[in-house]
Amino acid sequence: MLQQLKRALKNPQVIRNYVSWKLLKAHVALHNSRTTKRSGDISPPSLPEMIQIEDRRKLDTDISDHLPTLFAETVNAHPRLIMELGVRGGDSTFALERAARFCKAKLISCDIADCRSVSSWSEWMFIQSDDIVFAAQFPEYCRQRDITPAIDVLFLDTSHLYDHTVQELKSWLPLLSEHGKALFHDTNQKRLGYRKDGRLMAGIDNRGVIAALEDYFKRKFDETRDFTDVCDGWLIRHTAYSNGFTILQKLL
Repeated sequence: MLQQLKRALKNPQVIRNYVSWKLLKAHVALHNSRTTKRSGDISPPSLPEMIQIEDRRKLDTDISDHLPTLFAETVNAHPRLIMELGVRGGDSTFALERAARFCKAKLISCDIADCRSVSSWSEWMFIQSDDIVFAAQFPEYCRQRDITPAIDVLFLDTSHLYDHTVQELKSWLPLLSEHGKALFHDTNQKRLGYRKDGRLMAGIDNRGVIAALEDYFKRKFDETRDFTDVCDGWLIRHTAYSNGFTILQKLL
């Protein structure tokens, strides 16, 4: 490890990247110190699940701003089956679990890493696997558990790589139910972005997810702005803040 560090320090590009990142973080910290952090909604939620989600938002992760939307969009679908691709620290799982309980739906989560410790809910099903591999196994997995393999809500937050996301769209969208919806995080990843309340957040420049959606729909999207569109039988809604959140919903 020490030898690797010494070699890295001899590489001017590594040093430039490190200094650039530190300066960016310092800029974010300075801006945010002058920005009033949201203390809560004017009208606090009354639903217990939403109160729990608002409390979870205090962790202030890159997806925190989208947790209420994730819960509301899921509940609004009246789901029987929810599929989560990408668990990480469990923020999205937290919101989806509460939606599943509220709707008495099944929740299956898949991640290439072992994330089984993020939830203690006995009804939660976790699969440690590459999600493309699991997509091929999904119908049989459901059959063995007497679950109808029609996904009502699909949430994707995995590698964010273009090629991988293209494969996910081809593998998972056909598994949606007749009126299913797919929710994507990180559809507006930028080196410097904004949270919902105007605070800055540092990240990476990566159009992998939105570029894969452009490829799927054969059209261009401006992910830096909120937009609503209809294309090929899908209603597309996009929110630009906090790395972006995009919703695909099948139309009748």
